[in-house]
Parts: sequence; C-alpha cells; structure tokens
Amino acid sequence: MPSGPLTKQPTWRQAPASGHPAGVSVVIVTYRNEADIGPCLRAAGQVAPGIPMEVIVVDNASDDGTVAAARTVAGTKVIERQANGGFAAGCATGAEAATGQWLLFLNPDTVIAPDAVRALLDCARQHPGTGIVGGRFVHADGSTDPRSFWGRPSPWSAACFALGLSSLLPGSRFFDPEAPQPWSADPAQERAVPVVSGAFMLVHRQLWDTLGGFDPVFFLYGEDADFCLRAAATGCRPMVTARAVCQHAGGRSSTGAGKLVLLFTGKATLVRRHFPAWLRSAGIGLLLGGVLLRATASRVTGTASAARQARPTAHGDDWRALWAARDEWRRGWAG
Repeated sequence: MPSGPLTKQPTWRQAPASGHPAGVSVVIVTYRNEADIGPCLRAAGQVAPGIPMEVIVVDNASDDGTVAAARTVAGTKVIERQANGGFAAGCATGAEAATGQWLLFLNPDTVIAPDAVRALLDCARQHPGTGIVGGRFVHADGSTDPRSFWGRPSPWSAACFALGLSSLLPGSRFFDPEAPQPWSADPAQERAVPVVSGAFMLVHRQLWDTLGGFDPVFFLYGEDADFCLRAAATGCRPMVTARAVCQHAGGRSSTGAGKLVLLFTGKATLVRRHFPAWLRSAGIGLLLGGVLLRATASRVTGTASAARQARPTAHGDDWRALWAARDEWRRGWAG
C-alpha cells in the first residue's frame, strides 16, 4: 500500500480486470449503523435490472445490532472484522472479497436512487479514462447537497483557511477553492472534479488494484482525496454525474470535536503527502493558524458564526478543543 509522497505512475488505461466479470460489487463499511444499514441495503437491492451486482457489508466491530440488521436483508454478504481498523481498511477487506469489475463504495447512511448505479456506469463507460465516478448528493427533502465532490487541497486553499477567507467567502471559487461548486439545473450534467467523495464512489477494479486501493493508514477522512490525487497522477480524470442521485445523511459515526480531530488528521496527512516537499511544514502551519483563528474568534465573540461558516457542524467549543488537541492531529496519520 502507498505510504510515502506522491510519485508519478504509469498512465492507467481502462481494460477488463483480470479474473473479475463485468458487474458491480457494492462495498459498505459499517460501524454502529444499526438504524441506517437496513434502508441503505434495501435501496441498493432496488437498482435497475440487468446489472450484475453483489453487496458486501464489512462491519468494523460494531457493538450494537448493525450486523444483525444487515443479515436480515437477503443476498447481503456480511464480513465481521474483530477490531475497528478504520474506513480504508474496511474497504480493502470488502474489495478483497469482491468479484465485480467495478467497486462501488457506499456509506451506510446513504440511500441511492434506483437508477443511480446505471448512471454511474454509463458515465464511466462514456469516459473510459476516468476510472472514478461519483454522483449527486441530495438532502431528505430532495434539495441538492453539493458535498459529493471537493476541490484539490493546495497551499493556496490552506492559506485561505489560515486567513479566514474560506469562512468569510464560503463557496468562492478563489477564496474557498476546496469547496464544491454548485450543480447547474441540467439533470444530465457531468464534470471532471479533483476529489470524489468516498461515501459514493465507483472505481474500476483495475485502477483500484494498480493504486493499491485506499491507503489504510487513513483511519477516517482523507483516504478518498489521497486516492483521487494518486489516480490523477496516472492520468485519470475523476468525474461526477448529476444523474446518479444519492441521499446522504453524513457524519453519524463521528460528531463534534472528535470528528474535527479525525478530519484534520486526514488534512495534515494530505499536506504531508501531496504538497510540494518544501511547502509541507508551512502547510501544517497554515492549518494550525486557521484552527487557532477560529478558536480565538469564537472565544472573543462568544458566538460560533465563524466556525459554522467553515464547517456546518463545528461550534466554538469544537474549534477550541481541536486547538487543544493539535499535537494529536498535526502529524497526520502515522504510517
């Protein structure tokens, strides 16, 4: 598995994955998702006919009724891990057991539309150089949630975070470059993007094998960005299609300050791997500066407004806790 800095790899080209028949293997990694997994699996079982598909649930040692709930849905293969090794490692376990030419990674708190898988496949086949395809997230009321893809982490995006510009001008192409850009009104819209969310990501098996999959050093958050950036280095152009619709609740396995620590551990790892070598230390400093700014601002103003702009679920207390835990996340995931 990759563990060092990004290196240029031979250009990847889509071809039949040896030993894997045409079809889709859905891989769902669970951890305490008893309430979510049933609707997720039932929706996956209602995909358009004519698509050979298997569904694999990898449970990360949940101590609730997640496994029992998953086993009630016919046709589901359940793999129980003895310890919670994280999302990326769980995906690797599922991919190892998968037989399809395509791997669809799906979060347990998602509900996909019946034609979503076909839409992903159509996009992938129309653009054979992509290798990675995502869809369009929606809220429970059907309104679009733009977080199915992200901009590329960069020294400029880190500087905008450190200066508070991404909070003052959220969604700005220039000052908040990692934020996803709004979808147009065209229901058939497709676009190339830097990072496809791992919550709803179709990957060609050959590309997965070529890159070694998600790097398991990422426990949670950042593995999808790392994978997409490594894929881009081989010539891939990850894409999203608006026709593949997925309702995504998001973040139920981690919340509040704990989620922010995980999130920023992933961010620090991406900086250390994908920024130019001479800018990596500065990149970590920019992350620290942005967190300190938000922690200080929330204490001075007594409000969480700035924090909410940066992360909808972050409050002032969370930013202060994240700053206090900086020695825990600033080095990134070890590996």
